[in-house]
Amino acid sequence: MKRKPVSVAVAAVVAGLTLSSAHAGVVKTEGEDIIVSTKNGGLALKTEDGAFSFKVSGKLQWDYASLDDLYVADSGNDAEARKGYIRRAEIGFSGKAYSDWKYKLKLKTKSDDSIELDDAKISYVGFKPVEVTLGRWGRDYGLENTVSSSWIMAIERPMMYDFLQGDEGNDYGIQVATGGDNYTAVFGIHHDGQAEEDKPEVERTASYVLRATYAPIMNDDMLLHLGLNYYNKNPDGGSDVELESSLGAKKGADRTVTVANVDKDSEYVLELAGQFQSLQLQGEYAVRDMKSKNANSDAKVSGYYGQISYMLDGGKRTYKEGAFGKPTGGQWEVFARYTQATIDQDSVSDDLELKTTTLGVNYFATKNIRASLNYVQGKTNENIENDKGSAIVSRLQYVF
Repeated sequence: MKRKPVSVAVAAVVAGLTLSSAHAGVVKTEGEDIIVSTKNGGLALKTEDGAFSFKVSGKLQWDYASLDDLYVADSGNDAEARKGYIRRAEIGFSGKAYSDWKYKLKLKTKSDDSIELDDAKISYVGFKPVEVTLGRWGRDYGLENTVSSSWIMAIERPMMYDFLQGDEGNDYGIQVATGGDNYTAVFGIHHDGQAEEDKPEVERTASYVLRATYAPIMNDDMLLHLGLNYYNKNPDGGSDVELESSLGAKKGADRTVTVANVDKDSEYVLELAGQFQSLQLQGEYAVRDMKSKNANSDAKVSGYYGQISYMLDGGKRTYKEGAFGKPTGGQWEVFARYTQATIDQDSVSDDLELKTTTLGVNYFATKNIRASLNYVQGKTNENIENDKGSAIVSRLQYVF
């Protein structure tokens, strides 16, 4: 008879106790045989027929940043210019049950070192090629945002994303997805957690997210990727929207703009990427349009980035389901990125322009260990004393 998922988990504990015992023993299971794997540094178990599985995974990212001028302008504290910190510490549990059900649970640390629930979702894959997901998770939105934080090109994602909401947070919702070898389509309805202005205790704002990708060329030597994203949310009672960015350095001083009483909020993102063996070119363009209930208070954000990378020793990044992943066949990667974002507010005479340039090198020592070094230069057209600055950020990462 087939075993329930908990049986797989129990078997894992028993196996661990047996291996640590001074006396040799044999682990026996009822029903299907269980295959145990540690090849990726974590622990994965599955029944021989593949109907049930259980996996433990996680990551630890330790960063150190040295900041100056614009990046520390708001702190007034020289000590804030140099800091080491845990960027991400996560542990996750995922697997399959009864062939057609998938599940995932992920916990992570917050900035105050407390632990919070990040992902908690259940998916049904019995309607192949359609997959239905219910629960809480990060949205599939944007090309670089869809890439795992373990394998994004720079230490931080492009500054343009700071002003978009389609990729924000891990929200509860439902999603329908489908795809093939060279295309994907995802539609989701999510609860954004914003309350009505006159009823703060009632949270009822829903957002609609769509992402579609297509790879017209996809072979070992060449890949061409196209993508389109759309996001829409209409807060029932109007809400203040805070646009905030640290210009490509997580611990840098934030530049903040507030748009009052927004009742219509929509955006779209266009994706374009090409991979030619070890060379990768990638760019995205985004527009976010916010309509305010206040007169002459509408705002629009537009932004884009372009990046180029090269694997020095012949490797290339994997590509699956409309997203790039872990590099294979090489250890060293160098890259450059330019990002620009413009905030146009009807209530302000001059547009706010923010620009960042990022240069970096990545070293993938093993399939689990990555070291990265980034130089980030930021600039704003604000009339302030320190209107530009730089940051040097390094990272040591272990994933399993």
